[in-house]
Amino acid sequence: MTKPKPKGKRGRPKVMPDDQRRALIVAEAEKLFVERGFNGTSTEQIAAHCQISKQTLYRLFPCKIELFAAVVESHRLSMIDLGDGYDDLPLDQALARIFMIGLDQPSYELRAAFLRAAHVESVQHPELREILRSRGGERTRTELAAWLDRQCAKGRLVIDDPDNTAHMLMDMFTGAVIFEAIGGFGWATREERMAHFRVCIDTFLNGTLPGSRRS
Repeated sequence: MTKPKPKGKRGRPKVMPDDQRRALIVAEAEKLFVERGFNGTSTEQIAAHCQISKQTLYRLFPCKIELFAAVVESHRLSMIDLGDGYDDLPLDQALARIFMIGLDQPSYELRAAFLRAAHVESVQHPELREILRSRGGERTRTELAAWLDRQCAKGRLVIDDPDNTAHMLMDMFTGAVIFEAIGGFGWATREERMAHFRVCIDTFLNGTLPGSRRS
């Protein structure tokens, strides 16, 4: 008679590192904010979606407004990618990567949906508007202006005011995403969207006046 094999000892469940858990919470919170709005999303719902206790949630994010700020910061990094600076790439390719014009459709739609939802709610909630400004648009513009200034120092661009130029580029790209999200352009495909942004890049780099464009 064969003896039954001894059962292996159960070890303790693996504990997820805080930085990894934070990223999970932020990702789930972004989806809920898009679906239900800031006011319509409770910390209980966020904790349930992340399969964690409210105590764990509050340990990492003491209040919902701090979690919203973390979502805005994460979202900012999905809007612009300065990477290693792309100083060795042609400028049209560098700008295409910076503004992530080739983003896959599901990621693009989530990005657009969060922008739409956040800006709609910010009209009623000044504290959200301030977070979007300070943790989102303002920080992005500062980083982009620094990149433009570096390209000028390298002789790759000639710009009188990098900060204003960064603002213009963000209007051109981020503004287009918001406008399309509320039913503006209605690009049927990812290729149509990319074609639009390539025209924006070409116009920025080469101008529209006679003789200003490259041969």
